[in-house]
Amino acid sequence: MAPLKFGLIGCGRIAEANHIPEILSLGKKAVVTAMFDTQKGKAEALAGKFKLTPKFCKTLDELLASDIDAVMIATPNVYHCEQTLAALNAGKHVLVEKPMASSLEEADKMIDLAAKKGLVLQVNQSLRYHAPYKKIKELIDGGVIGKPLHARCLRASNASPDVNWSPGATWFVQKKYKGSLVTDIAVHMADALYWFFGPVEGIMAKTRCLSHEVPDNVVALFTFQNGASAVLELSWTFPKSSSAFEIYGEDGYISIGTEGIEIWKKGVEKPRLVQYASIKKVPNSHAEFIKAVAEGGKYHWKFGRGALALCMAILESSSRKESVVPKFRAVPEASGPKKEAAKKAPAKKAGAKPSGKTAAKKK
Repeated sequence: MAPLKFGLIGCGRIAEANHIPEILSLGKKAVVTAMFDTQKGKAEALAGKFKLTPKFCKTLDELLASDIDAVMIATPNVYHCEQTLAALNAGKHVLVEKPMASSLEEADKMIDLAAKKGLVLQVNQSLRYHAPYKKIKELIDGGVIGKPLHARCLRASNASPDVNWSPGATWFVQKKYKGSLVTDIAVHMADALYWFFGPVEGIMAKTRCLSHEVPDNVVALFTFQNGASAVLELSWTFPKSSSAFEIYGEDGYISIGTEGIEIWKKGVEKPRLVQYASIKKVPNSHAEFIKAVAEGGKYHWKFGRGALALCMAILESSSRKESVVPKFRAVPEASGPKKEAAKKAPAKKAGAKPSGKTAAKKK
């Protein structure tokens, strides 16, 4: 099978740290054939670092008119919707960075157009494709800690990402670009809580703008339909960076440690350590995207749309000073290509023999 040809829109830090490395890890399955960035020389510098030889485009229209199958959108949040719509209208599959859009209305426009065009739309919710987090999900579902009771997630930094992660990328902290701690970090961690505990009953949140014009401190209480609760604590202004993720159940709790996942059982003094090196690798976001394109996946927007619903609920709750129910978008049950095929396939008569063509295919 020929490699999927990607065009990269936006050549900043996330493209350097995630998109290009993940594409290169897939070998001959994917190739970056075109790149575009509004800052002169940025695409060329990124390509040089990874020894890529794409076409360097001067405009978005030039990139979309080039010989590509799909785009990776790695630009400031405010551009995600308009660039996605442009790419879909040009007949390109889309892998867009989180947050999916700046509003649920924008996200739904993107989803509706992708469905109309028959194209794949996926959001780069990277934790969903991170082996340790998938392992934690398996442990919870497997009953290792018993019935889920509570989770605590802390992600705190002593500086905003325009200072310590992507120096100079001030869009992270500007309203006009739809930046904020909510759409930068809560978009991942709130989604993880939802993934681990299931449907959210309500979110009560408080956001503060201590050092920036956008929310840079967040605390949110989640209640879930299974009776569990969770607290999300986020900051860009703590004096010292700190992180913790603890999931409690009736029979024990799980903690994300420095060397691996710690499983503490009730009545046992020492934890069982599942070392990160021992956890089986899982396909990354880009591998799943390529698979979706090959199989005609329809609902690969669901993680991103769900995460955005949680973010919007956090912001709405803080503004209204009351608990808010996230506005999720329903996904049809037959959400996979195999289920779709099974649904469309006519029922076989009992005892019927396969046709010559079918028999030949089975060989």
